[in-house]
Amino acid sequence: MEERVDYLPLGSVVIVHGGVKKYVIVARGLQLKINGDYKLFDYGACTYPEGMMGDRLMYFQASDINKVVFKGYTDDDERIMVDNIQKAMESLDVERADVRRLKQSMSCLLYTSPSPRD
Repeated sequence: MEERVDYLPLGSVVIVHGGVKKYVIVARGLQLKINGDYKLFDYGACTYPEGMMGDRLMYFQASDINKVVFKGYTDDDERIMVDNIQKAMESLDVERADVRRLKQSMSCLLYTSPSPRD
């Protein structure tokens, strides 16, 4: 069984490993379809200070966080929500996404894609 994630509150600002850009957490406990398979992600975030630009989000795992710059607001409702997310994530029979592996495979796909001019 995987270790339970201690989710950061919405509004938390983080920096992920290998980067310097800040991201604001706007979603937690996500199931996304990638290349035909469902994968679990701990977080969805938008860039800081730009905020949402269209529908683009950065998806990552708790283990991908290098630094928490700011921790969002927490109250009893937040604690109940985190408990619900944790229970839901544990009940799903879906593989947790390996962000580094996905990033490499997407880079390979982008690199081998033909030019629009071809």
